[in-house]
Amino acid sequence: MSTRQRLKYFIVILSIFFLVSCDFMKPRSWYKEGVIAVMADSLDWIGIKSTLRNVFERTIVTPQIEKLYELKYVDRSEFNRYTKFRYLILAATLKSKGKIGRLVKRVVSDSVIHRGVVDGKYFFFCEKSQWAKDQMMVILVAPDMATLREKIDRSGNLLYDIFDHDLKKRLESDMFKRREQKDIEKKLMSSYGWSIRVQHDYFLIKNLPHEGFVWFRRMYPERWIFVRWINGGDTTLLNQQWVVAERNRIGANYYSGDVVSDRYLFSYRGTFLGRPAQITRGLWQNNDKVAGGPFKNYTFYDELSRRVYMIDVAVFAPTEEKVPYLRRLDIIAQTFKTLFDTGGEYEL
Repeated sequence: MSTRQRLKYFIVILSIFFLVSCDFMKPRSWYKEGVIAVMADSLDWIGIKSTLRNVFERTIVTPQIEKLYELKYVDRSEFNRYTKFRYLILAATLKSKGKIGRLVKRVVSDSVIHRGVVDGKYFFFCEKSQWAKDQMMVILVAPDMATLREKIDRSGNLLYDIFDHDLKKRLESDMFKRREQKDIEKKLMSSYGWSIRVQHDYFLIKNLPHEGFVWFRRMYPERWIFVRWINGGDTTLLNQQWVVAERNRIGANYYSGDVVSDRYLFSYRGTFLGRPAQITRGLWQNNDKVAGGPFKNYTFYDELSRRVYMIDVAVFAPTEEKVPYLRRLDIIAQTFKTLFDTGGEYEL
């Protein structure tokens, strides 16, 4: 190896070491689940807060009204602390003259501003681990306030999904990092041709293969998830009326009389893991026990197995917020897979 080649090799190694060291020396990010911090100059915040809240502060009835996410505006006194916050939005316009406006213009290069922001091609940028490890930062910038509001409104679902996907990915990693019940998962796949990931503190309540029904439960507070499957692929079952009737039948047989409440019931046609699905959410209630809570139901058709599946999650936590529990139950539901998803091969 020549001297010049050795020098180039040394420079590459040194550069890699420098980048790794810089990331290693960054502080660890901190967060409060469901909170997204917003940094903006005070006048800019006044201009966009209503639009941002419409995007992120979506609500569900549990039966209390709960927000899926909450925005936290960061004022000057909290700036240094929140630079280490995990989920962070920086917002400004090219006319902003305050601290955050100047900061955004430093973070976003002049070439990008002139070739992308001014002509409306770009208005948001994602930065990971900018000021702290595992940080997800989204920078919003537009030529003026009216344009910024319009672009936030038009791209609301995309912006929401950026944070929602990252949080759920991190929660899934945390949920299954210890004592996952892999033996049960393998048994489900080998016996029924489908599986979900099972956390260590869920236990099997009902296992009724002749009825196509498996029910898992977790206590304190009470949460449950069931999987119902029907052979034959009758896609006419993908409608609100059948979903509610079938869930009520299951409630009468196995849940001591739980029924779906007519109040706050919302059902629509969508997709679940790439499959056509009827997605239903609302409240369950038990009049005899004077109990109730939220549920979410995915009923979908799997073409390869020619089955209709129903995956249903529900919570009973009368003194607590339900959104964190629903979020984790939904993560479990999203781990569903069939034998065909594994390429027809599965290690037993």
